[in-house]
This record gives sequence, structure tokens and C-alpha cells, in this order.
Amino acid sequence: MRARTLSSILALSLGLTLPAMAAPLRVDVEDAADHQVSAQGSYQGGLSQSWEWRFGSKRSADNITGITAHGLIAAHKLTGLAEHEASALRAARSLIKAYDGGWKQRRPRTQDIEFLAVAGFVIDAGRWFSVITQRYGAKGYVDHVIDARAGGQFASLAGWDIASAIRAAVAVGQPGTAQAMLSRLVERRPRWDLKDNANAQKLSAGSLLWAISEVRRFRPLTAEQHAFTDSLVQRLLSAQTARGSWATGDDREICTQTTAYAVLGLNAIKRGQRATQRGRQWLRRAALSDKLFFVGGRMWPSRYGLDGQPGAAFHGAVQSEVMMALATAPLVTRTSLANP
Repeated sequence: MRARTLSSILALSLGLTLPAMAAPLRVDVEDAADHQVSAQGSYQGGLSQSWEWRFGSKRSADNITGITAHGLIAAHKLTGLAEHEASALRAARSLIKAYDGGWKQRRPRTQDIEFLAVAGFVIDAGRWFSVITQRYGAKGYVDHVIDARAGGQFASLAGWDIASAIRAAVAVGQPGTAQAMLSRLVERRPRWDLKDNANAQKLSAGSLLWAISEVRRFRPLTAEQHAFTDSLVQRLLSAQTARGSWATGDDREICTQTTAYAVLGLNAIKRGQRATQRGRQWLRRAALSDKLFFVGGRMWPSRYGLDGQPGAAFHGAVQSEVMMALATAPLVTRTSLANP
């Protein structure tokens, strides 16, 4: 039995008050983080100290390390367990080695940058972020991402991409750059925010609301940015299912990743707190115990049927995104953000 379980039982037996974050939620996050630590390794196509792209595939990719490790930082902030932080730091050092080695000429991925910053490697994160700003500038980078996605099946994922860049800018101390990116994204909305990319629309909406909450910690929003924010809130609130989750664009399945980002986005919105709570409750209920890959520990398939039946595919990054959604405290309680 783990020390945290023993301490929880001891606290209850002595009539002590557990931390403000409900004890069962803390157990959920710790169990999921333990599972993520067990899954860390070296897989074909990826970096060392990374994860499989899809569990059981024995394959990774060089663009998933930062986003898949990010959830362990969120878990560590809640659990305080050294093994969660140590796992994240192993992934961070692997990224640094790769970027400082053969990746020098690549455009750094903003998901890696924001992860490194929250993991404490702010100098490295800032150095890599400067590659983006020097090569493109704030508005030019937004244009580059939108144009690269344009015309494809996932054009609306440009919003998800830029949301990461906005959070990365704030994390390295450049809130002005973050707001300039947001302004350009709003200006070019007709090009990327497309109805035929409905699932990507919802995914981007959640991630963008999370990013906007970071900007608002340092800069007031413009009228256009307020209106944009309000429209994203409305989109997510109206799309939440009766179960508390969010569905795919065609409403044929429940999407775990979209639910996680919706929770992260509405987390900072006062009128989104009820939806956030319901989303977290669904994520907790939907967790499975791993009996297939790394025996023991909570994990989530990427999709569920509308009847609640779990799908068969489990992706490493999705586990991280769910951990972030479960572990992050409501921002309105810490920053007193007003309604957008």
C-alpha cells in the first residue's frame, strides 16, 4: 500500500481534515500518474524517457514527449510525490539533449516549450521560444500555423496549436507576445475556425480558453478578445453532454481529449464552474484499471461510445491531458477572474 493511502487512512481515523482538494480526486490523479511513470521508456521513433503514442504499439513520435510529460508536473503539484516529478524531469532532460543536439535547426514545438517552463527549465524554454519569435514574429507565427493547417481535415486545430504558443509565451515571460498572437488569431478566425472541423473546434476552444486565462493574469483583454472568449465559452457550455463529457464533432462518440481541454478551459471561467465540475466527475467515473499494458493504475481510452462503453485505443498524451484536467485547481478561486 502506498504511503499516501496510509496517510489518508490515518488522517481519517484521527478525525483530521484532508487537503481542500477532495481526497478521492487526489487518489485518482496519483494512481494515473503512477501509471504514467510505469509507461515511460524508449520506444521506436521517439526520444528516450518518453511514451508510446498509442499503448501497445511499441512506437513513439518525437512530438509527444512534452505534452505527455506535462501531466506529471500537474500531478506532482497535487500529490507532492518525488517519483512524479522525477519522471517529468527525465523527459525534460531528454528534450533538452535532443534540441541542443541534432534538433537545432528545427522549429521548436510550443508544447515542449510550455512543458519545459513549468518543469523549471525556463532558460531553455526561453531560448527555444526566441527561435520562433526571431524567425516569424508573433503575428507571422500565427499566420504560419494557420496557413499550414488550411484546407485540411483539421484546419481548426490551428487554434489548439496557437493556444500552446500563447501559454508558452506567458511561461517564458512574454505576455505581450502572447496577446499579439491572440489578436492575430482573432483577426484570422474565418480562416481556421470552421464548422466542418467541429471536433477540432471544441478541442481548440478549450485549449484557447486555458491560454486566455494565462494572458489575463498579466494583460487586460481587448473588446474583440472579450467577445472571442465569450463565444468560446458559449460553444463549450452548449456542447456538454448530459453525462458531463464532450462528444466528437459528429456527436457519435465521447472524446476524452476534448473533455479534458474543455475542463481546463472552463476552469478559469466563473460561469463555467458547474460544467467544469461535471466534466471532472465524468473523467473520474470513466477511468479504467489497466489490465492490458502496464498492469495496475488508472487510464482512459481516447473515445467512448455514447452508451458509455470504452473504446480500444489508449494514447499516452491523452492520459497526461486528463491528469492536468483533474489536478488543476479552479483558477477563479486563485485569481478572481470575472466573467469574460
